[in-house]
Amino acid sequence: MLDRMVAIRLLVFAIIAVIPTVAASVTAQTPEQIEAEPLVKLEPGETAVPGQCLTQEELDLIDALNALRRPTLGVEGEGGGDDPPPFDPQYFVGTWEIEGVLPESPLGAAGDFLGTETIRHVDRCTYESTTMATTPEGSLTITSRLIYDRNARYLVRIDDDSRGFELLKVGAMRGDPGGYTSHHWEAPVITRQGSEVRLRGRALITSPFALRERMQMSVDGGPFINFGTV
Repeated sequence: MLDRMVAIRLLVFAIIAVIPTVAASVTAQTPEQIEAEPLVKLEPGETAVPGQCLTQEELDLIDALNALRRPTLGVEGEGGGDDPPPFDPQYFVGTWEIEGVLPESPLGAAGDFLGTETIRHVDRCTYESTTMATTPEGSLTITSRLIYDRNARYLVRIDDDSRGFELLKVGAMRGDPGGYTSHHWEAPVITRQGSEVRLRGRALITSPFALRERMQMSVDGGPFINFGTV
């Protein structure tokens, strides 16, 4: 037991001794050197990358921005500032847990909306997803296709809902150099239970592992009201 305690103390001392060395390497540059880092610009070219929506030039831009040790510079900076990072729709790929509470509407009864969505990359800027969810009225399945226009920064999402309707969500992807991105979308009117329903929403991408979608609904031409958040 004594030998083990000695070994643990030696390990702790070794870790403490390493920390200043690592910190020193991180802060090796002076503020002047950090500020002198060149502007990050998107290189010309359209080099396709297998399995990716973005080009090699766009992916290189993201890597270069992430490697900066100074704050990014906006258009007010000398020389026009750094180019902003493009949104990479590979963000969506994976399995997401979904939870939300929706109000009563022509689309269904009020209550919890719980499930999972699995999104797969198909080709270039096209993706597919399957959502399995439960509502107070039972289980449902939504199969979707997502198509992203990387030049226009425009996302189209087509949701085929097993409850018997299809939603076409279209809108622009907009963000800032800090990585905050949102998808503002609207859907054409659909008819449910004798009512004309129109939906619009905003998907807020605020971290690598979280997406919040706030929705509004208009029924029979009335004003848009809150339709919940998932």
